[in-house]
Amino acid sequence: MFPGLFRTRTLVVAGVLVVLVGVGLWLWQSARSSTPVSQEDALAAFREQGGAAGTRGDGVPRPGVYTYRQRGSERGGAGPLGVSRDLPSEARYVITLTRDGYLEELDLSREHVEGVRLRVTPAGSRAVWRRTKVTFVGLGRDDRRRLRPPPLHLPRDLAVGRRWSGEYLAGELPVSYRSEVLRREPVEVGGRDLPAVVVRTIGDTGGVHPGTRTDTIWWSPALALPLRWTIDMEIRGPVTLDTTADLVLEDPTPAT
Repeated sequence: MFPGLFRTRTLVVAGVLVVLVGVGLWLWQSARSSTPVSQEDALAAFREQGGAAGTRGDGVPRPGVYTYRQRGSERGGAGPLGVSRDLPSEARYVITLTRDGYLEELDLSREHVEGVRLRVTPAGSRAVWRRTKVTFVGLGRDDRRRLRPPPLHLPRDLAVGRRWSGEYLAGELPVSYRSEVLRREPVEVGGRDLPAVVVRTIGDTGGVHPGTRTDTIWWSPALALPLRWTIDMEIRGPVTLDTTADLVLEDPTPAT
């Protein structure tokens, strides 16, 4: 009954199973980790894009790469399967000047990048475009959407108690949001207490992946920067994502 052939096939099947198990373990371990974005890589991308070329007016931060201390984690899933991972200990925040404002890119990790293009006017700033890239083991999406009509990001007058809200489309996804200036509270940055205004924004997204996201920023009007930023995001649907992050600025002077 061809015992040699049977043994050969058994060994081949066993070898394939070992490889598949090894690949599966490697993928599982990779999915459970986040890759930090180095300052050198962020600077190289900033310089390549000509990030300092543009118009820097009132309400626009200094261009360059800022570093934030970061604590947080996230969990992604599809159906009954899910993977959790910690975020790196540092995040990069890259400011690139544009003709009418600036582009902010927040690199929580190589696997999770968020970008917003902001138009700045004497009345405040409005978001006109948004990017969200989230991947697990190389799988995911790099989503880029125009925002119509551009929602109010931050008004120039940030008096405690002020509230604003609105609705817009991110591509074809309906989004509603509400914001409030909660209080004034300093943040220690580089050994100094810097004054800040605490603003909380809650956004609800509809469509195939409904979700809620709460951003709380300790905003420095003088620097036009978040000195501290907390994110609490929950997305549901066929694919789920939960992200929590707490970021604190290390140095108010960017690397260029």
